[in-house]
Amino acid sequence: MSIDSAISIAWDVLKYVVAPIKRQFGYVISSKRHAQDLQKEVMELAHEVDRVHNVIEEARNNLRNVYSHVTECHASAKEALKEAQDLLSDFQEASKTCCYGTLPDPKCRYQFSKKAKDKIEVIQRLTHECRGFKELNDISSSNPAPGKVASFASTSNKVRDNDIFESRDSVVQDIVDALADDCNSVVGVYGMGGVGKSTLLIDVERRIRKEKSFDWVAKADVSENQDIRRIQGEIAHALDLDIKDVEYVNSRAGLLHKRLENDARGKKKVLIILDNLWKGLDLKSVGIPCGHDNKVIGCKLLLTSRFQDVLRREMGCDRDFYLDALKEEEAKRLFEKTVGNKVHDDPFKSLVDEALHKCARLPFLIIAMANIFKDADFCEWKDVLTQIQMSTNKGISERINEMLQLSYNRFKGEDGKEVKSLLRLCVVYGVSKPTLENLVRYGVGSRLFPEDSSMEEVRYRLSSLVRTLKASSLLLKDDEDDDGFKIHDLVRGFVASVASRDDPLLVWKDTDKSVSELLKDKLKSCTAVCFPYVDMKELPEELDCPEMRIFLLFANNESLKVPDSYFNSMRKLMVLHLSQVRLTRSSSPFQFLENLHTLCLDGCLLEDVAMIGELKGLHILSFVNSKIQRLPKEIGQLVELRLLELNYCSRLKIIEPGVLGNLMKLEELYMKNSFDQWNAVEQTPPTNAKLIELNNMKNLYTLHVSILDPSALPEDLNVKKLTKYKIKIGDVPRWTSREGSSTLELKLDPTNDILQKGCMQTLLGKIDNLSLDGLDGIEQSICSLSQEGFQKLKHLQVENSPSICYVQSPSHTDFTMLESLLLKNLINLEKICNNSISSKSFSTLKVLRVESCGKMEVLFPLSLLKELPRLEEIRAIECPLMREIVEVDDCGKVELRNLHKLELRDLSNINNFFTARNAPSSSTSKDQVDTQVAFFSGQQVSIPSLESLTMVGLPNLKEIWADESLLVLSDLQFLEKFFALME
Repeated sequence: MSIDSAISIAWDVLKYVVAPIKRQFGYVISSKRHAQDLQKEVMELAHEVDRVHNVIEEARNNLRNVYSHVTECHASAKEALKEAQDLLSDFQEASKTCCYGTLPDPKCRYQFSKKAKDKIEVIQRLTHECRGFKELNDISSSNPAPGKVASFASTSNKVRDNDIFESRDSVVQDIVDALADDCNSVVGVYGMGGVGKSTLLIDVERRIRKEKSFDWVAKADVSENQDIRRIQGEIAHALDLDIKDVEYVNSRAGLLHKRLENDARGKKKVLIILDNLWKGLDLKSVGIPCGHDNKVIGCKLLLTSRFQDVLRREMGCDRDFYLDALKEEEAKRLFEKTVGNKVHDDPFKSLVDEALHKCARLPFLIIAMANIFKDADFCEWKDVLTQIQMSTNKGISERINEMLQLSYNRFKGEDGKEVKSLLRLCVVYGVSKPTLENLVRYGVGSRLFPEDSSMEEVRYRLSSLVRTLKASSLLLKDDEDDDGFKIHDLVRGFVASVASRDDPLLVWKDTDKSVSELLKDKLKSCTAVCFPYVDMKELPEELDCPEMRIFLLFANNESLKVPDSYFNSMRKLMVLHLSQVRLTRSSSPFQFLENLHTLCLDGCLLEDVAMIGELKGLHILSFVNSKIQRLPKEIGQLVELRLLELNYCSRLKIIEPGVLGNLMKLEELYMKNSFDQWNAVEQTPPTNAKLIELNNMKNLYTLHVSILDPSALPEDLNVKKLTKYKIKIGDVPRWTSREGSSTLELKLDPTNDILQKGCMQTLLGKIDNLSLDGLDGIEQSICSLSQEGFQKLKHLQVENSPSICYVQSPSHTDFTMLESLLLKNLINLEKICNNSISSKSFSTLKVLRVESCGKMEVLFPLSLLKELPRLEEIRAIECPLMREIVEVDDCGKVELRNLHKLELRDLSNINNFFTARNAPSSSTSKDQVDTQVAFFSGQQVSIPSLESLTMVGLPNLKEIWADESLLVLSDLQFLEKFFALME
């Protein structure tokens, strides 16, 4: 072997031997650098942990659902920080122990460097993950998006498979199969009105959700007059895309388009259901990705229409299915289900087949007739069938109208007149889902109700009439809203063409002749007209409508200008509703409208608000979402005004002094997300409105208002008469979305004594929703804030209030109606209850959330927990001293029969749900008492209805439940656990 070869081999051997030694020795000599690197990474991760914590807090404050992987990452990061800080501390202490820190301990430094290197890699990975959680939508979703298939049960789950008729079931399956076929991107269903196309969609959606064949399902009702903005809103809501504050239709379309494209790139399967197309829908204008031929791209569409041509030619349908009438036996079952058992009794059963024959096996007509017969006697059955005897040889549309005429004719007398008038208003509204609030305003303006009726009485009466129309099937229930309602196209057509012959109305369509041509015939005799979101570039200078009483114009852009002389002929006009139009500063277009009682200007651009002061007979005035900056003194001339709405007028900064004080008949004042720059009572001269002006309104019972400066609230503001109110005081970031008739939100300055004012005490005594932020006075318990107690309080949220030690103490009134209690960042809160309280306290509580309460050791004493039979949710987060959920102050077993959700996060001291403290026997040592390894002991804890269990960041927890546990969790659907030391 040559010398060179020997040297080469020796060198290779030396590298393999020396390199590991060098690396190991490097751990010793580089320990200081590893410590510095670790410290740097710890600081970066700590910053990200704090930032993510704040984003999570914001999400939970807005009642959003934080994704489990986010909370797991956050908890892992916090644990990694703690371990790294412990490692650094141990290294620092160890360095001091060897020759007082003058000589290095090789073993210590070696072990530290090796651990630090591994820990740096973990921390860098966690820092990278945390940096991806930037905004609310990155870390959370609002209460599950209705369109998300995996996390949200369909609203139609009430409908079981065996409730679907056999003929429908086969069509449903065919549609589901067609949608699953990659060759089909657009699937349609067509059939005549009343055959049940919309109902079929509910069954299809239910099956899709059950089979989870799509990730997202969004649905929108297109209707005869296409309101693009509403269609966008319905789709975006289902997709959990927030576009509510995006003003322009094109901008909304852009956001929706981007979202759907992102879903397609992410391999998310999206189905968009478009119901009730009367003509082709321009997908691009909505924001649905499509080609030049209007063919959808990246998602799938399910459509319904009366017309096959619309599906095939205008929407590019790949597969379409015809929906026929029910089979005879199915029609009979539906009729019997609605009428009841008397269809089997003599003499009624002899007329069933004849009645069904008149309905042509159409579900809509079957239900309409069944509702007529449900409470009728035999003679009434015979009379109805006789009246429609001649209709059997007529076309189906005439038979439908005659059937509806029977339901319509049942309403007689003065009450019947009100019902018919309301139905007519629903048709004039021009949309399939009228809102009750707009109907109230139209009803008051058109004198549908007695003039001396209060707004509240009108609202109750209208709700009663809606229930009557639902019972007759002339209005339909809304499956997505228990209080909502819809009107079927067949009913709209019947009312417009048949029921309104003596009082003609017109709902304009894009397919109609131009407005100018309408002047010559129908429009001139109309008493009511609606232009619902039709595409009009400009309006004629004037309309000749001498009989017009209701005029509704809903546009989609502010470029549509209303000419000055447009309303000159409408001197009988009583209701005027304009949306998204421009009203110029020149001579008033309202100068001849002396009989106008309701004026709604939604999202309009008004160059001169003062001109409205000419309308002295106004009872209703709405500027919702309009771009007004000042409410001038001329508005104070509207002394008959009963309702004023200024909601979402974000540019409104000035209400001239005295304007509100002149509106002495006002009953309802709405100022949500609007003006809040109130002058204090003592300010002279005033530059803006004062709250004391509201005392002039002797009939005011509804008030929605923001008060930015608490000092502007007068001591003697008369709030006793208020029955419905939403009041925000201080710099409260946003209005609560919680339902309730009376809501008070306060963000207080510690030096402010606003709660001691008489008007505040009156409000607190009758409130049902209360949110408090910033209490730092002498109050130790929340119940001591109100001199009259909180007898009606249903929802309470308290945060950032260091003075609070208890929620309730024995000497104060009980929270007998409280349903939800949210406590956050109360650094001195020790207990919910101080000592024993009445058994009625908290007896209606359903939700308890406690967060960042540093002194709290337990949530409940067992004696209190036994008095909470309705408790459904417990959430405890970041309470470092909390050692258990229930404190045993009583003997017995913990039973939470209605608890559905339990969430425990970042509770560093907790060991058990509760510790059973049995008296020691002679054979049991004291050390054995209070011993319980598992968090839950089934012998001591019963939670039979628990569906969701989250346990994250509980370092002392070793076992959730023992093997012998009798804890029954048969309903558990969600389990999230992440805690240290769990093996």
